[in-house]
Amino acid sequence: MSLDGFDIAVIGGGIIGLSIARALAEKHARVAIVDASGETPPATNAAAGMLAPSFENGAGNPEALYQLSIRSLKTWPSFAAALEEETGLDIDYRADGILGVAFTEAQAAVLADSCAVLQQRGAAVALMTGEDARMMEPFLSERVSAAFYAEDDAQVDARKALVALRASVQKKAGHLLAARLVSAQVKNGRYALTLSDGRAIEALKLVIASGAAATAGVIEDLPPPPVYPVKGEALAVRSPEAAFRRVIRGPGAYLCPKAEGRVIIGATEIPNCDDKEIDDAAIIALREKAHALVPVAQSWPETERWSGLRPATPDKAPILGRDLRGPDGVYLALGSYRNGVLLAPASAEAVAGEVLGETPVIDLKPFRPDRFGNKQAPHHG
Repeated sequence: MSLDGFDIAVIGGGIIGLSIARALAEKHARVAIVDASGETPPATNAAAGMLAPSFENGAGNPEALYQLSIRSLKTWPSFAAALEEETGLDIDYRADGILGVAFTEAQAAVLADSCAVLQQRGAAVALMTGEDARMMEPFLSERVSAAFYAEDDAQVDARKALVALRASVQKKAGHLLAARLVSAQVKNGRYALTLSDGRAIEALKLVIASGAAATAGVIEDLPPPPVYPVKGEALAVRSPEAAFRRVIRGPGAYLCPKAEGRVIIGATEIPNCDDKEIDDAAIIALREKAHALVPVAQSWPETERWSGLRPATPDKAPILGRDLRGPDGVYLALGSYRNGVLLAPASAEAVAGEVLGETPVIDLKPFRPDRFGNKQAPHHG
């Protein structure tokens, strides 16, 4: 079965791929989205949805990543509002800030160092005492001795955002293909794509946004991108509604309050692990760390547990833009690691603009695929 040719095929149905497809369709490109989420659930499904540039400071080129993150964070309010208006779906976007807390003097010193760096960048961040933090969030443990409040950081329900993006893309592009890419070959100046359900499509350009899988080896003459999986496990519990307002991040765990009393507790990190098994001991450890932060959470019943694969790169920063190592017309949007939800709007703006040949509004040089040379993904024992 063959479909007519497209301007662009986006490979990947997570929040990055769908955001890029939506941006391209808004500029009247004819777009097909190859979405293998039925076989390989996107990392977005497992994400807590934190929009937290204040807590992600060390990856890649730190200043470039921070500026990209801040641009994306500032775009999120209008991005969320547009998605909700287009689809009639609530995505639970919240701009309540994020609170990082410490138990010990050493942990408090780390928060203070982060705060100083961010204040130099002009961020709305402040250190506070444990008592001040409990004034903001009364359920915090008495053990909390210091805190760091990032006023402009936010959060969204990642699963709800993904559902809304799918609905938006269906309306704007109309070609959301539930299949996996099997192969892509250049024929007569176009890419001929074979899908796992037997369909074949053609496109002038490809955008690879396939997460930890990265479609390694299926695109003719494209070296495998240096992307590897970092497994994460998390759980959800049910709290009394409005038990606390903000995301709370502490040693070894975070708590993210969502609508209707749902609270996400996460998350483990296991590099270079691609299995989806959930370790009961890891979930128990997460709960214990969460209880240390918010003791009353010990009585909140678990409603769900899950695992997912974050797509990471050797320097933990994303890969964005034209891949100069491979054939013409291939663009990458990979390796957003823990920040795919945060970076979705800015990644879409930058990559869609480059694909369409527009004047760049974001410098992608620090995120180019060729910054790694021919380096492959690291292997961990």
